[in-house]
Parts: sequence; structure tokens; C-alpha cells
Amino acid sequence: MRNQFSLMRFITLFFVSFSVLFLSPAVFAIGNSIVAVDTAGITGEYTSLVLDAKGFPTMSYYDRTEGKLKIAHCFEKNCAFFNSILTPDAATNIGQYTSIALDSNGKPVVSYYDVKNSALKVLHCGNTVCSNGNTIAAPDTNGTVGQYTSVTVDKNNFPVVTYYDATSGVLKVLHCGNASCTGGNSIVKPDTATSNGVQSSVKMNAAGNPVIAYFDFTKKSLKMLTCGNANCNAGNTINTADSGADVGRFPSLVLDSNGKPAVSYLDLTNGKLKVLRCGNATCSAGNAFASIGTNGVVGYYSSLALDTSDNPMVSYYDRTNGKLNMLRCGNATCTSGNTITVPDVTGNVGLYTSMKLDASGNPVVSYFDASNGDLKVLHCGSATCGPNTVVTADASPKVGQYTAIKLDALGYPVVTYWDETNGDLKLLHCGNSICTANNTITSPYTTGNTGWDTSLALDAIGNPVISFFDFSTSVMKVMHCNNATCAGVNPVNTPDILSRRASSIALDAMGNPVVASAGQSDQGLRIVHCGDALCSANNSITSPDFPVYPAQADVRGVSLVLDAVGNPVVSFYRADKNQLKILHCADTNCSINAGNTITVVDPGAQAADHRATSITLDASGNPVVAYQDSANQALKVLHCGNASCTAGNTIASPATGPSVGSQPSIKIDAATGRPIVSFGSFGAVNNMSVLYCGNAACTAGNVITVVDPTTSGWDSALALDANNNPVASYYNSTGKNLKVLHCATKSCQ
Repeated sequence: MRNQFSLMRFITLFFVSFSVLFLSPAVFAIGNSIVAVDTAGITGEYTSLVLDAKGFPTMSYYDRTEGKLKIAHCFEKNCAFFNSILTPDAATNIGQYTSIALDSNGKPVVSYYDVKNSALKVLHCGNTVCSNGNTIAAPDTNGTVGQYTSVTVDKNNFPVVTYYDATSGVLKVLHCGNASCTGGNSIVKPDTATSNGVQSSVKMNAAGNPVIAYFDFTKKSLKMLTCGNANCNAGNTINTADSGADVGRFPSLVLDSNGKPAVSYLDLTNGKLKVLRCGNATCSAGNAFASIGTNGVVGYYSSLALDTSDNPMVSYYDRTNGKLNMLRCGNATCTSGNTITVPDVTGNVGLYTSMKLDASGNPVVSYFDASNGDLKVLHCGSATCGPNTVVTADASPKVGQYTAIKLDALGYPVVTYWDETNGDLKLLHCGNSICTANNTITSPYTTGNTGWDTSLALDAIGNPVISFFDFSTSVMKVMHCNNATCAGVNPVNTPDILSRRASSIALDAMGNPVVASAGQSDQGLRIVHCGDALCSANNSITSPDFPVYPAQADVRGVSLVLDAVGNPVVSFYRADKNQLKILHCADTNCSINAGNTITVVDPGAQAADHRATSITLDASGNPVVAYQDSANQALKVLHCGNASCTAGNTIASPATGPSVGSQPSIKIDAATGRPIVSFGSFGAVNNMSVLYCGNAACTAGNVITVVDPTTSGWDSALALDANNNPVASYYNSTGKNLKVLHCATKSCQ
């Protein structure tokens, strides 16, 4: 047997479990740590977790093998080594239904159930690891009492406990008269109208009065109790917050920055996790609800926390799949932008979850591994507990085709796209780096059917400059927005009446737009170099790949970059000749007689659509192009051997198959020189993927990650954040809406 005060085990077992984005079981995470803190016997049920001032976890839990309450204290944030595990109560057959809190001195306070005596017990530890100076009290022994406990402390460090009185079938509230609960205690039954209190969660409000969420099993509903005083014996307010089904089991309560309750709980009727945001302090009006459904019955053992923006984060158990799930809500009411991850896939895991957020806002979760009978601790490496965030950034019907993306000075995505429903150009300016909050969506141009084939640049102060195709007038237009969100009336010009589809825009050193596009069929490729920032005067227009009269040119997949001296470099298809071409202009205007080079780099290649190529330049200024070759059913990457692609070229096919590689977008990892490509697939396989090349030519060591298996990933547009991690916008052809991906690693794995 273990000595109840002096035994300390140093556990060095440490392993990292790969985390999986819920919607994409092929995508593995980096950054999460999962540690089996206690593996002796069957242990870890009824876990409850807190973080000390250093962010180190302390957990109470039940050891079924020994029939004991246990306290584990970690001496580093991941619990990877030097953990203390103690059994502070010498009695046996005790420790179920534990709940833990810390007093103002960082000493644990634990409520739990004494099975042998059918009584409530409260432990107040004498130090942070509960190794000495502990006090143990049994403040309520009247009948069968003490199951389903929840504990907090008041401003005097006196424990406040909610629990179930099985004899009376009601909720009880204990407010201890001192720190050890040995005298002056108040015990009340605040709601005797129904059978209730099987599960409860308690917090103290700013007035020092308990606020309690609990399950009413007579009416199968969630109830909220706001106590009128510290002892809950007068002035109480009770409201039924959710009813009409079997709802309210496993409630977890927190108070937001305004003192309004937020609760996560199980909707057993519908097999969903629910989140309640109360409209006022008593939940009597203005409440908002969200149902979080997935493939199965989910929402057991939920634990809720709020981030610095008061957005909920919830850990819970997926009973159907036997897995721990993590929810990060995209807004305060969990109605949009939610991310669900499955950070531990090793067996039947995730029962009895308890979660807190570390100083960085990343979840720390204790839970029970039923397959191995172990207590586990997950410390997430990101707020989502997964490698990538995928959000539906605009859920309006039929929006998101022809996307283009740039990152502003803060690293926040700016995306242009087409609104098919209204025939408008749209712009999304995200409110954070993952587009989960404070996004702004505008429709800056709404005349006619417009906004096809968008291309985007940001000027020196971050205002968007957009080229797009106006289908109503069959011309390419350029808009230079007056502000970062394109709100209000912005100037729009038509710099070339012969420029049409597949435009691609960049800004020269003066901030003037340079645009390549497909011209009318008898004009071939068009290059416009605007004479001012608005393209309103002195524009230069050329046709550097002009069809031989009377032939017609089918120009597709136009993509433009500027070289080190501002000369345009363009990849494009001459679909009428099955030729992939590279144009390197000899001057900034691409003048016909300046000595431009046009190279056919992949004879026989065919373009499937108007966005079939994407170009960038390597550190030496040599073009690197991603393109779809529909003739050979492949995503290809061309790495030119010189600036004009006339020698030393390599062509790799890192992904093959029917309809693979559609509408790719390419950037280069500045740290390694390796290309990164976003691309879609549709047909037999529908997904959005990211390629991280194993070398500069993409000929070996490539990693392809299916980042979103729920959509074909049309019209992808790629940017890289400050860490060279992919940020992509794309069209969800299934839901017909805009999505934004932000990967946590360069390979999205």
C-alpha cells in the first residue's frame, strides 16, 4: 500500500499522440502532448483538473483498483516527468465524483464521495501537492449524499460545494463555515419542486454568491440557479434554461467577462453537445443556444472554458466513436466558424474530461483512457488542439468561386471572390489570422454580373487592389479600394477594353497595377501596365503572344509575377495549341520590340479551365510554376533552369489521377526554397490538398496532405504566413461557400 502522505512517484513515461482534424482523419498534428500520468491499475476515472500559477496541472481522480482518491501534481506543464501522485485520504472505497479547485494560496480543495459511508467529503490540502497539513471533513452524512460534486471557494477560501442528495432526490449546496469545513457550515436544498441535481456545476459571481447549472431529471431539462446570498438560503432565482427534450446532462458552467453564464451540456435526445450563452446573469432572457452535432452521439462529460474573447472551448466525449473531442467555437455563441478536433485516437479515450486554458489560451485536459485504465493529460500545442483550422468564412448561399488571397500587415487573410447568388464581387477581411472572429465582408462592386476571375494585391497601406472579369460587359476591370475593407464607393476603371478573363495582378514599385489576362480571342495574351494607381490614365497595353491572323487564341490559366526589376513574368496556356508557355518580358511594359522571351515549356499539356497555372519566382529569379495537365491527369510543377525557362528545366508530377491538381496556387518556402502548392481534386475523389515539396524541383520527398476531404477545393489561392505556413482560400463546391484554411505547419501535418 502507498503511504498516504509521503509516497511520491516520478513518472517519466512521455509520448506524443498525433492529433487529427475532426473532418480529416488523414491529417496528423504537431505540437500536442499526451501523457499517461498514472498507469497503475485501473485509475483516472472522475478526473478534475486545475492549473497552478505556473500553469502546471493538478488533478483529483479515482483509483478503482485501490478504491482511493488520488491527487496528481505535475512539475512541468506537459506532465512529462517528475509528477507527484498521492493518496491523501487513508480511507478506502472513496474518491468518486471528484471536483477540484485551488484556493488563493494555490492549495487544492477537493470534494468527493465516500461510498462506504454514503457521505460527502471535502479535502483542503496543506500544500500544493497535498503531502502534509491536509484537513479532511465529512460535512454531510445525512442519508446518501455526496455524488456528482462540484467545488469552488469563496473570497475567504471557504469551500462551496454542490452535490446530489440521493435520499431526497435533490440538489444540495454546502457553504463551509471555515477553510476546512469543520464548523459553521450551511447546507441547503434550494430546489425541492422536482427531482434534480444528479449533475451540477458551480461558480461564484462578483457578489460572492453561487451560480449553479444542474440537471432536472424529472423534467429532463437544464436549470440555472442564481443564489440570492452566499448560502443560497434566500432570494434565489431559478430558471429552466433549456427544455423540450432530454437536455442538461453533464453541465459545465463558467461566467463570462460580463458575469453572464455559459454552459456546455448533453442533449441526449438528439445525441449532441449543446452550448448555452445566457442573455443576462440569471438566464431569464436573451439566451442563445448552439447544437454541435457530428457523426455519432457526442457531448458526454463536457468541460467548458472561455478564451480571452469569451468564445467557448469545450472538451467532451464522443460515445459512438469512443474518442476525446475538442471544440473551439468561432464566435461567442458557437454558431459559426467552429473547429472540432480529435486529439487522441488511441483506443476508448475521453471519459470524465476536465479542461482549463493555459496562459497562451491552449487547452489542458485530463481524462480517462478506458482501454488502458489510465489517467491521461493532453496539453494542446494550439488553441484548436489540431494542426490546421478550416473555417467557413462566408456561409452565404453560392459564394466563394474565383478566390484570391493576400495577408495584411498583421497576417490576417484578405480574400476576394464571386457571389454567384447576387452576381457581385465580394471581399472578406478576417479579424484574426484564422478568420474565426471579427471578420468583415463587403460587396464592393454590384453592377451587373461581376466579380469573376478575381486577382488581388494590397497597396502600401493595406488597401486592396482587385482585378476581375465583368461578365455583363465582357471586360476586365480594376478596382483600387479606399480602405482596408473596401467599404463605401471605390474607384473602378476599365484600362483595356480588349482584356477579358483569367486576370492576374501585381503592383510595381510605384504602386501602379500590372495586369496579365486573356484578351479577346483575336488578341491573345494581354499585358496592361497602368499609368497610375487607379489605372485611370497613361496605361500601357500590349499583346506579347498575338495569334497569327486570322487564327483565334484560347488563352487560359494566366498567372503573373514581377521580377526583381519589375518586368512581368507570366505563365499561361495556349489551349488552342496544347502549349504551356512562359513569358518573360524585357521591360516593365512588355513592349513588343523589347526582346521578350516566350518559351513553350511542356508541349502537349492541356488546360482544364481558366485558372490552370500559378507562377512564382525562386531566390535566383527563375520561374516555378504549378499547373494542371488535364491531358496527363496530373498536377505538375515546373522549375525553370534560368529566368526565361530556355534551359535546365525540370518537370515533376507530384500528384496524379483524374481531375487532380485543379486550379493550383504556388508559393515558395523562403527558408528552404521548397515549393508549397494548394490544389483541388474533384470527380471520383473530392478534396482540398496541400503539397509540400521534398526539394526545390518536387522530384522526391514530397508530402501531400488532404486538408479538407469534404470539398473539391475549387479555385484555391495560397499565401504563406510569417512562418511560411500555408493560408489558403477556396470554394466549397458541396456547400457552395467560401472556406479559409490556416495550417499550423509548412506541410499542414
